[in-house]
Amino acid sequence: MRRRAASEAGGVGERAATGVMAVALALGSGCGGDDGGTETTAGSNVTTTPTGTSSSTDGTDAQTTGEATGSATAAVTTGGPDPTTGGASSDTSGGETSETGVDPGCGDCFEPNQQCVDDVCVTSCQGQDPDPCGPDLACDALTGECVDPESSCVLTGPAAPCDDALCGPGTVCDGEGGCVAIAPCNGVTCTTEGACWGHACGCTRTPGCSDPELALMNGEFANDISSLSFDDDCNAWMVTIRAGPDFVRRLTPAGALDTWTGVSEKDLGEVKALKQLTVPRGYPEGHPLTSAPPDPVPVMGYGEVAVTYICCANCGCGITPQGVAKVDDEDPMAPLPIIIPAEITSGVGPFANQWTDSGPQGLTWGNDRVLYVGNSTDNGDINTADLDAMTEGYIGALPGRVTAGAPISDVHLLFAIEGGDLYRFNVNTQDSEFVVGLGDHVTSLSHDAFSGRVYAGLANLEVIEVEPFTGTASAFATMPSRGRVAVSPSGALWFTPVKWVENGALTSWPLPTEL
Repeated sequence: MRRRAASEAGGVGERAATGVMAVALALGSGCGGDDGGTETTAGSNVTTTPTGTSSSTDGTDAQTTGEATGSATAAVTTGGPDPTTGGASSDTSGGETSETGVDPGCGDCFEPNQQCVDDVCVTSCQGQDPDPCGPDLACDALTGECVDPESSCVLTGPAAPCDDALCGPGTVCDGEGGCVAIAPCNGVTCTTEGACWGHACGCTRTPGCSDPELALMNGEFANDISSLSFDDDCNAWMVTIRAGPDFVRRLTPAGALDTWTGVSEKDLGEVKALKQLTVPRGYPEGHPLTSAPPDPVPVMGYGEVAVTYICCANCGCGITPQGVAKVDDEDPMAPLPIIIPAEITSGVGPFANQWTDSGPQGLTWGNDRVLYVGNSTDNGDINTADLDAMTEGYIGALPGRVTAGAPISDVHLLFAIEGGDLYRFNVNTQDSEFVVGLGDHVTSLSHDAFSGRVYAGLANLEVIEVEPFTGTASAFATMPSRGRVAVSPSGALWFTPVKWVENGALTSWPLPTEL
């Protein structure tokens, strides 16, 4: 089954999404790439704002894949006005190195898409608009070479305006004049004139950890399970809905099981671990027009875990039955206290069960180490939860009750509302944009840091693969019973039943290893 993207005309799930541009992503076997230079910024938590900081339109790219192979030809500018910087001509004559360390034979040759080669300032095709490779070839943002756009392991496409910047392949506009990286890239490189593209990009999934054994996942760890999440070390986390006290459990790849007891008998809803939004990439050899990126900027808080309490209004949970909490493994006497109480809310989906369809939903860590959650003050509201300051803030509302959420960039979150519509929410501008309608209630959304795709579990048991910046959606798998899905950094998509609603076993599907 293939669903039409938001940019196509049609009925439910096929409304037009604004601000979406087309990017072709053709990534194949055994390749990795990046680009950069002295102007390169790295780290998925960095917003690159080359020029200006005023508000902007959030422009994004469509991505397509290709498998054919083609020869690569470097598109370079030597001498004459620099099409990337608009600067003076490059002097190709020889001479001594100046006191600044720049070969005077190259003149001003400092942009990240430039390199002095044999006293000639060579400018790659990266960051140039229009694309100098056309009409038959396209600029590969990974290498700076002109390639067949249908080749494997290439990242091509036009750039989207973002105030004075242009956000090219591997990046999206942050809504405030800067470009942020999205998978498959781990950072952003920009020229001084504001042309940006992704760097530290890769084509092949290279997991750094393995999941716990399936038998252990379906052992004591899975008793009364209702939600599942993985951290960057492949530790599995779960929460329960059960008669009696509820629990958070952690199962390590080595098989160690830890348990934290919740507050009273207040049912636990979702569990989410803070993890990386993009996977750090290696640097390929053999591309002299690019330089290696610096080390990524670390984000404080990776591995932190938060949960929601969702006990329904008439379920006998007493005072403050709903709210948001953070796992505190340094306080064994009260490891899961409610930090942010929530207003009592309820809905009709996705499980058609009053115990599971209530309270805060769409729990999501941003890469800013802030928790975002839906329905905390009212159905459809998007709220922030600062668990250290113990404060909550309202930042916007969607047209229906939130059922699931996932981060998709440093500033973008993807939320599902009752009925199955997906919205992209910008935490900078606090604006939301319709992405695609999936046709049924969404039980869960999980982001794959390798590909950037989001996997949605539906009430009708379908699992849908979604491109969150284009709205392209297609069938991926079928769940064996009503439940949720969660991506592991091992490269697996896990299914977990919500056992209070329907019993079953945890299973997994392998995710693509090449893009």
